Amino acid sequence: MSRRTVLAALAAALALAGGVLAQGMPSVTGKVVAVGIPGVGALSPIGFFHPGGPIHDKPEFKAFTEAGKILEAERLFVASSSNFGAPKAVANLPEGSILSIDPRGDAPVVVPQDFAKADGQAVAAGGRVQLYTAQSPAFVNGLNNPQAVTAALPAVSYPLGISINNAFGRPWFTGAPYGAKGPGFESVTDPNGRPLAGAPSKVAGGVFSGSQTNRTPQVFLGGLDAATLGTAFLGKSPDQSGRAVFAVLMADGRIAQVHVEKGVDGLAPAGTIRPLTALTPKDGDSTEQVPTRAGMVFNWVPDRIIYVADPLGNAVVALTLADDGKVFYVARQRRIQVPEFSLPIDLAPAVPEVANPGFASNTTLAGNSDLYVLNRGNGTIVRVRQNGTVVAVRRVEVAGAGVLGGGRLAGIAVSSDAQKIYVSVSGELPQYPGLRGAVVELPAFGASGAASTPASDLVAKGAALFKHAFTPGEGLGPLFNARSCAECHASPTAGGVAPDGLGLATFVGRLSGGKFDPLIGGGGPVARAHSVSELGLSCSQSPGIPAGANLSSIRITPPLYGMGLVDRIPEAVILAGAVPKEGGVQGRPNWVTGPDGVKRVGRYGWKADVASLEQFVGLALRNEHGITNPVAPEDFLTAKERCPGDLGRLEDDGQVVAALTAFVRSLEPLRPRTAQGEGERLFASAGCTACHTPNLGGVPLYSDLLLHDMGPLLDDGLPQGEARGKDWRTAPLWGLASRQRFLHDGRANNLESAIAAHGGEAEKARTNFLSLTPTQRQALVDFLKSL
Repeated sequence: MSRRTVLAALAAALALAGGVLAQGMPSVTGKVVAVGIPGVGALSPIGFFHPGGPIHDKPEFKAFTEAGKILEAERLFVASSSNFGAPKAVANLPEGSILSIDPRGDAPVVVPQDFAKADGQAVAAGGRVQLYTAQSPAFVNGLNNPQAVTAALPAVSYPLGISINNAFGRPWFTGAPYGAKGPGFESVTDPNGRPLAGAPSKVAGGVFSGSQTNRTPQVFLGGLDAATLGTAFLGKSPDQSGRAVFAVLMADGRIAQVHVEKGVDGLAPAGTIRPLTALTPKDGDSTEQVPTRAGMVFNWVPDRIIYVADPLGNAVVALTLADDGKVFYVARQRRIQVPEFSLPIDLAPAVPEVANPGFASNTTLAGNSDLYVLNRGNGTIVRVRQNGTVVAVRRVEVAGAGVLGGGRLAGIAVSSDAQKIYVSVSGELPQYPGLRGAVVELPAFGASGAASTPASDLVAKGAALFKHAFTPGEGLGPLFNARSCAECHASPTAGGVAPDGLGLATFVGRLSGGKFDPLIGGGGPVARAHSVSELGLSCSQSPGIPAGANLSSIRITPPLYGMGLVDRIPEAVILAGAVPKEGGVQGRPNWVTGPDGVKRVGRYGWKADVASLEQFVGLALRNEHGITNPVAPEDFLTAKERCPGDLGRLEDDGQVVAALTAFVRSLEPLRPRTAQGEGERLFASAGCTACHTPNLGGVPLYSDLLLHDMGPLLDDGLPQGEARGKDWRTAPLWGLASRQRFLHDGRANNLESAIAAHGGEAEKARTNFLSLTPTQRQALVDFLKSL
């Protein structure tokens, strides 16, 4: 009996059990977005490439990410076993390519079968399909790395896995060029589809293969000596080199780790998953209930865990990683095995990590995200928590084709906004005869069903959530300041300030021995005024300033108009303002260190201690409502017993943060009134523009977003990041006419009083203002009220 026959028999048995379970199960219905992709399998949204990485920072690379270009964020990478007409680079290796497809549009993309015959990054269907890379001469490693031991190899051949380093790197691909037992390889590519130019590893260049590109000497034995099924980005190497490391799953059940500079080491032994012993390019077009590949994803916080699909083991294997300061190793292993699994061949984050510039990738889970598990056996998708709890299961239905059933699903990916699921489908769909391989778009789903709001309406969903009064059952509390965002941001419209201008938050902490603790061992950094006990529920948590605090500082809630524009201001523009100016003025950035150890310039909050809009929203959801989320996964409370509102898990899986962020990002600045010419001139001559920059990166913000010493009257003694008690971010002045209270604590009820409280670096400007005649002062104030 052949290996494939044994494999098919085992797969059929597993699929049969799963098929019985799938009967009567609810469906999620999708639309076809692309057809004509032979051997379709792995797929991934391309996503946003972060500052600090080459694709964002190099102008010649960034051009590839512009609208309509091959690396536009909304496009999809899709793996195929076809070259689409391009000539082979290596005659005895199978064809294979990665397509860049635009899934948007009323009609699906029909991929011409020979559109790449001229070789190179060919384009078809009005730009909706482009060839990114292939097993063809245009994409051979030796073009950029002629001295590499793998110089003759192309970027891909029968590709099976995709992982994109959106954080600080490039796309990576795996495949099975020599079948299940022959050596596999993993490539890293530049935007032109060629293996990495100027590669850190002179041995590998941009292609790691077999045992030729192992680290010398290896820390853990193991190379890429079997077909490489899937790959997942692990972030930066623990050796502090700043280089990327990827995990690679092989057909014999082993896992290796690939350091882009040092080479390949082992990570987990053969048999970590049940081996897949028969793989050929024809599998991609098969509609049999047999495994065609196996995917993997990575959870980076708070524990580093690789989740690996184990099709023939009917399980997902979870490997908790540790490191020795040089490489990763497996500290613990467990198996997630539930009746709902039926030949699970691929995994995807329910909420992908898109925000963190150290871990963003299509294969990285946002904090505490669920996983989607793709079942080839019975054609279902399972949403499962990381502890193995099944959240929901759905069959896949396609208009015109009905429920797809077993043997059809080949790969899964989730859009960057977590609102869409993309699946690849083997074989032909009845409405597209003769066109093998398709990509289908589905709405994301949770326990309550499919996502009710498509991505195009994410702003509307956020607007509704902004006004929504959260309940303890939704994670509100146990301690909170408000039940809805609108309680503190409703005047003059949603996104403004509190009706009296005094929506207050109290920052707290403890200063002892010269060290500041914002958490006070629990209970910070924001004290909360209310408990769920006020809603008739039993809870021992006490609202108010925690007993351990010896510092507190009141902050009024700021208006949110135009905050999306602030998020777009280039970091370099902010830093350019941090230079000495007349009168002893010199702003400095508040460098905010993220969980990944990367420092970024803060731009939100009274002390510029928050670097991005999503982080600002996520922190507010936790600090003001007590709702934990991927941005702020832990609520720092003192009592150990659980109260209503503490759900014992992440209370928002990222969808609430995403929707609220989209809504806040959509809020336009209030329209300025007609400016007073004399007042504007006096504003500049008094020295106010030294900090209140009228236009920052094209945004009429009247702020440089930098920290300045504001003198003793405004010193609250409470540090935040690199900001001392007397340091404050230059407050943006646009929209002043809508505000009733001024300064960080709202102590000033008119602009004259606010200016008079300035000191430190603003002392000279304050003195100049007070030296003006009453008429001139009024003209300057009228100008401010016109903004």
